[in-house]
Parts: sequence; C-alpha cells; structure tokens
Amino acid sequence: MLNKLNLDLQGKDKTIVDMMSPVTAFKQKLKLVSSQLHQQQLRNFRNMMSEQENQGKYCDQSDSARYIEQVQNLASYFDQRFQDIATIEPVATYMCFPFGKITNVEDIASRMDIYEVENELLKLKNNIQIKSRVTGGSFWKLLSEEKYPNIKKCAIYLTAFFGSTYLCESTFSHMKHIKYRSTLSDEHLDACLRQAVTAYSPNYTKLADYMQC
Repeated sequence: MLNKLNLDLQGKDKTIVDMMSPVTAFKQKLKLVSSQLHQQQLRNFRNMMSEQENQGKYCDQSDSARYIEQVQNLASYFDQRFQDIATIEPVATYMCFPFGKITNVEDIASRMDIYEVENELLKLKNNIQIKSRVTGGSFWKLLSEEKYPNIKKCAIYLTAFFGSTYLCESTFSHMKHIKYRSTLSDEHLDACLRQAVTAYSPNYTKLADYMQC
C-alpha cells in the first residue's frame, strides 16, 4: 500500500490538489485495515491469511495486536506528517468546486488567511452567471481581477505550492547516471541535465533545413 501511494505521488505537472486525494484515501485505508484487524478479518493481508489457513488456525486477538499497533502508529505518523495538507484541504475543496451545497464561508476565509475575502466569497457564491459556466479548474480564469482579487490570488497560491520533491529527486537521479562526472564542467552538466529532464522535442527536420546549403 505504501509503494502504491508512493507511485501515485510521483510524476510531473502535479499540483498539491492532485496529491491530497491519494494521501487522504491512504489514511482512510489505514483506518479500515485497523478495524478489520480488530475483527480478525484478513482480506487485506493475503499472505497472513494463506499462512494461517495452511497451518489450520485463525487469527486471534494476540496475533493481530502487534499488527494493529503498527497500523495505528503509521496512521498517527501520517496525521502528523501531513497536518499542513489537512489545514488547506477545505480551501482546496472549495477551489475545485466553490458552489457546493454546504460551504462555511467564515471557515474558508479564515483558512485562506487573506484580508477581507469574505465579501468576495459571498459575492461569488451567489453569482448565477458564473455558476452556470463552471467546467473545472479553468473556471478561475473567468473571474474578474477587479471584483475577485483575493480569491484569484488564493487560487494562484494553491497552484504554485510544491506538492513533493519528485522533480528535484528525479533530476538528481539523472545527474548520478551521467557518465564522466569527474571531467564534466558546470556548463556541460547543465546542458546534460536539461536534455535529460525536458519534455521539449526539437523539430530536427526544420533545424537540418536551416543548416543545409
């Protein structure tokens, strides 16, 4: 489960909003697993269930106690490690769909920590014209800078958050695999890294046409 979560959090062009859902889902899985272990249910522990069936016994409370403790410790660690995400999650939920049936304007405004944003939230919540044009994340581009300056600023902040260190770590991995590291200059290393991590694909045919007689 941890390996799958790690893979879900990797990749380019992922904002912190894209990473909240896998983390929250994983925390819910830990609660489910803990509850199942309390009830001696091993559906999520195939190897343990197979071993006990082969030995002709079933999981009792003493066997599952240490696993329950490990799962609960992991859940506590996730609550502590991702407490910042828990703080901004209501704001991210609002930003993804600001016209939900239940929206606590005061709570959202306090979490945004932007001065005088309550009036903008109420104005937007009751704007019928904009509500009819909601189609996704690009919705925030429809808002006027003059009427909704603080909400647009919050949307930009949320998009600019670094969700993980994946890009830094992948670049470092590319650097480790570049040959002749001891003889590389800074200029050559920079060029090699740019070529390794960029998604840009040159038009080689057009470039060749410029260089031919």
